[in-house]
Amino acid sequence: MKKAIVTGANGFVGRYLVRELLDNNCKVWIVVRNKSKICNLFNNNSVKIIECDLSNYKNLDKLFTEHNFDCFYHLAWEGSSGDFRKDYEMQLKNVESSAQAVRAASILNCRRFVGAGSVTELMYRNYLQNDNNKPEMVTCYAIGKMMAEYLCRCICIEYNVEFIWGYLSNFYGIGDKTNNFINYLSNQYLLGRTPILTEGNQLADFTYVSDIATALYLLGEKGVPGKNYYVGYGNPQPLKNFVLKIRDNINVKLESGLNKKSFQGISIDFDKIDINKLSRDTGFVPKIDFDKGIKLTLEWIKNK
Repeated sequence: MKKAIVTGANGFVGRYLVRELLDNNCKVWIVVRNKSKICNLFNNNSVKIIECDLSNYKNLDKLFTEHNFDCFYHLAWEGSSGDFRKDYEMQLKNVESSAQAVRAASILNCRRFVGAGSVTELMYRNYLQNDNNKPEMVTCYAIGKMMAEYLCRCICIEYNVEFIWGYLSNFYGIGDKTNNFINYLSNQYLLGRTPILTEGNQLADFTYVSDIATALYLLGEKGVPGKNYYVGYGNPQPLKNFVLKIRDNINVKLESGLNKKSFQGISIDFDKIDINKLSRDTGFVPKIDFDKGIKLTLEWIKNK
């Protein structure tokens, strides 16, 4: 791969993906909402900056002076965490922007389009087909991602752009400023507080962010057109195993908070997910296991 476009390049995963592309001698055009907020990583002769808000992606192609790209990575998405996941209007705008991103990719003569989906799509897809289901409003995020996936696939076929979709697992690591589960739990234990958790028997898979970036790079380089891929570490374990590792790295004497409430959510059925497809098709092998990743992350959280 010689030339790539990355939307959402100043986001958590986006920054790591740009670094991965640069490490593989790829020239990168990054699409960001605000040039003034880009990080020092992008002070590189191999990076060109395009300033464009998600709401203006219908004009995105007009901001480029070059064409003929190997891959268009679409990571930009508003409202991917917290209560913003409940905002259906925001999620619908994300879907429209994703469709406009494919259109731009076609006009710019991008060979391949790689979309960043979410494991929540796999969590809710079968559930939503059941009669009398009662999804919570946070499900709007998963539905938005599903809509974007199917719509982008159709448009890619229409415009003859290779389509690949990645279902990103739960990810974490240095630089994540959201209040995701890992950050929330770590901060609670660091403050000496006891979180209110379920028994933690549901399976989970946490992936260090640099491994996510490597996987996305490989999807652009070696992924099979038309396929969707689970992007994760690939070793699902009961959630309580991860909880206890975080607690033990901070203070083994702290109460874990497990068994404080009953589980009312929806579990991911990993038996229905081909978690090895990514490695078979691209040779992806994660480098950072949870033991190492959580130590790196906790050190960053303590010092930020």
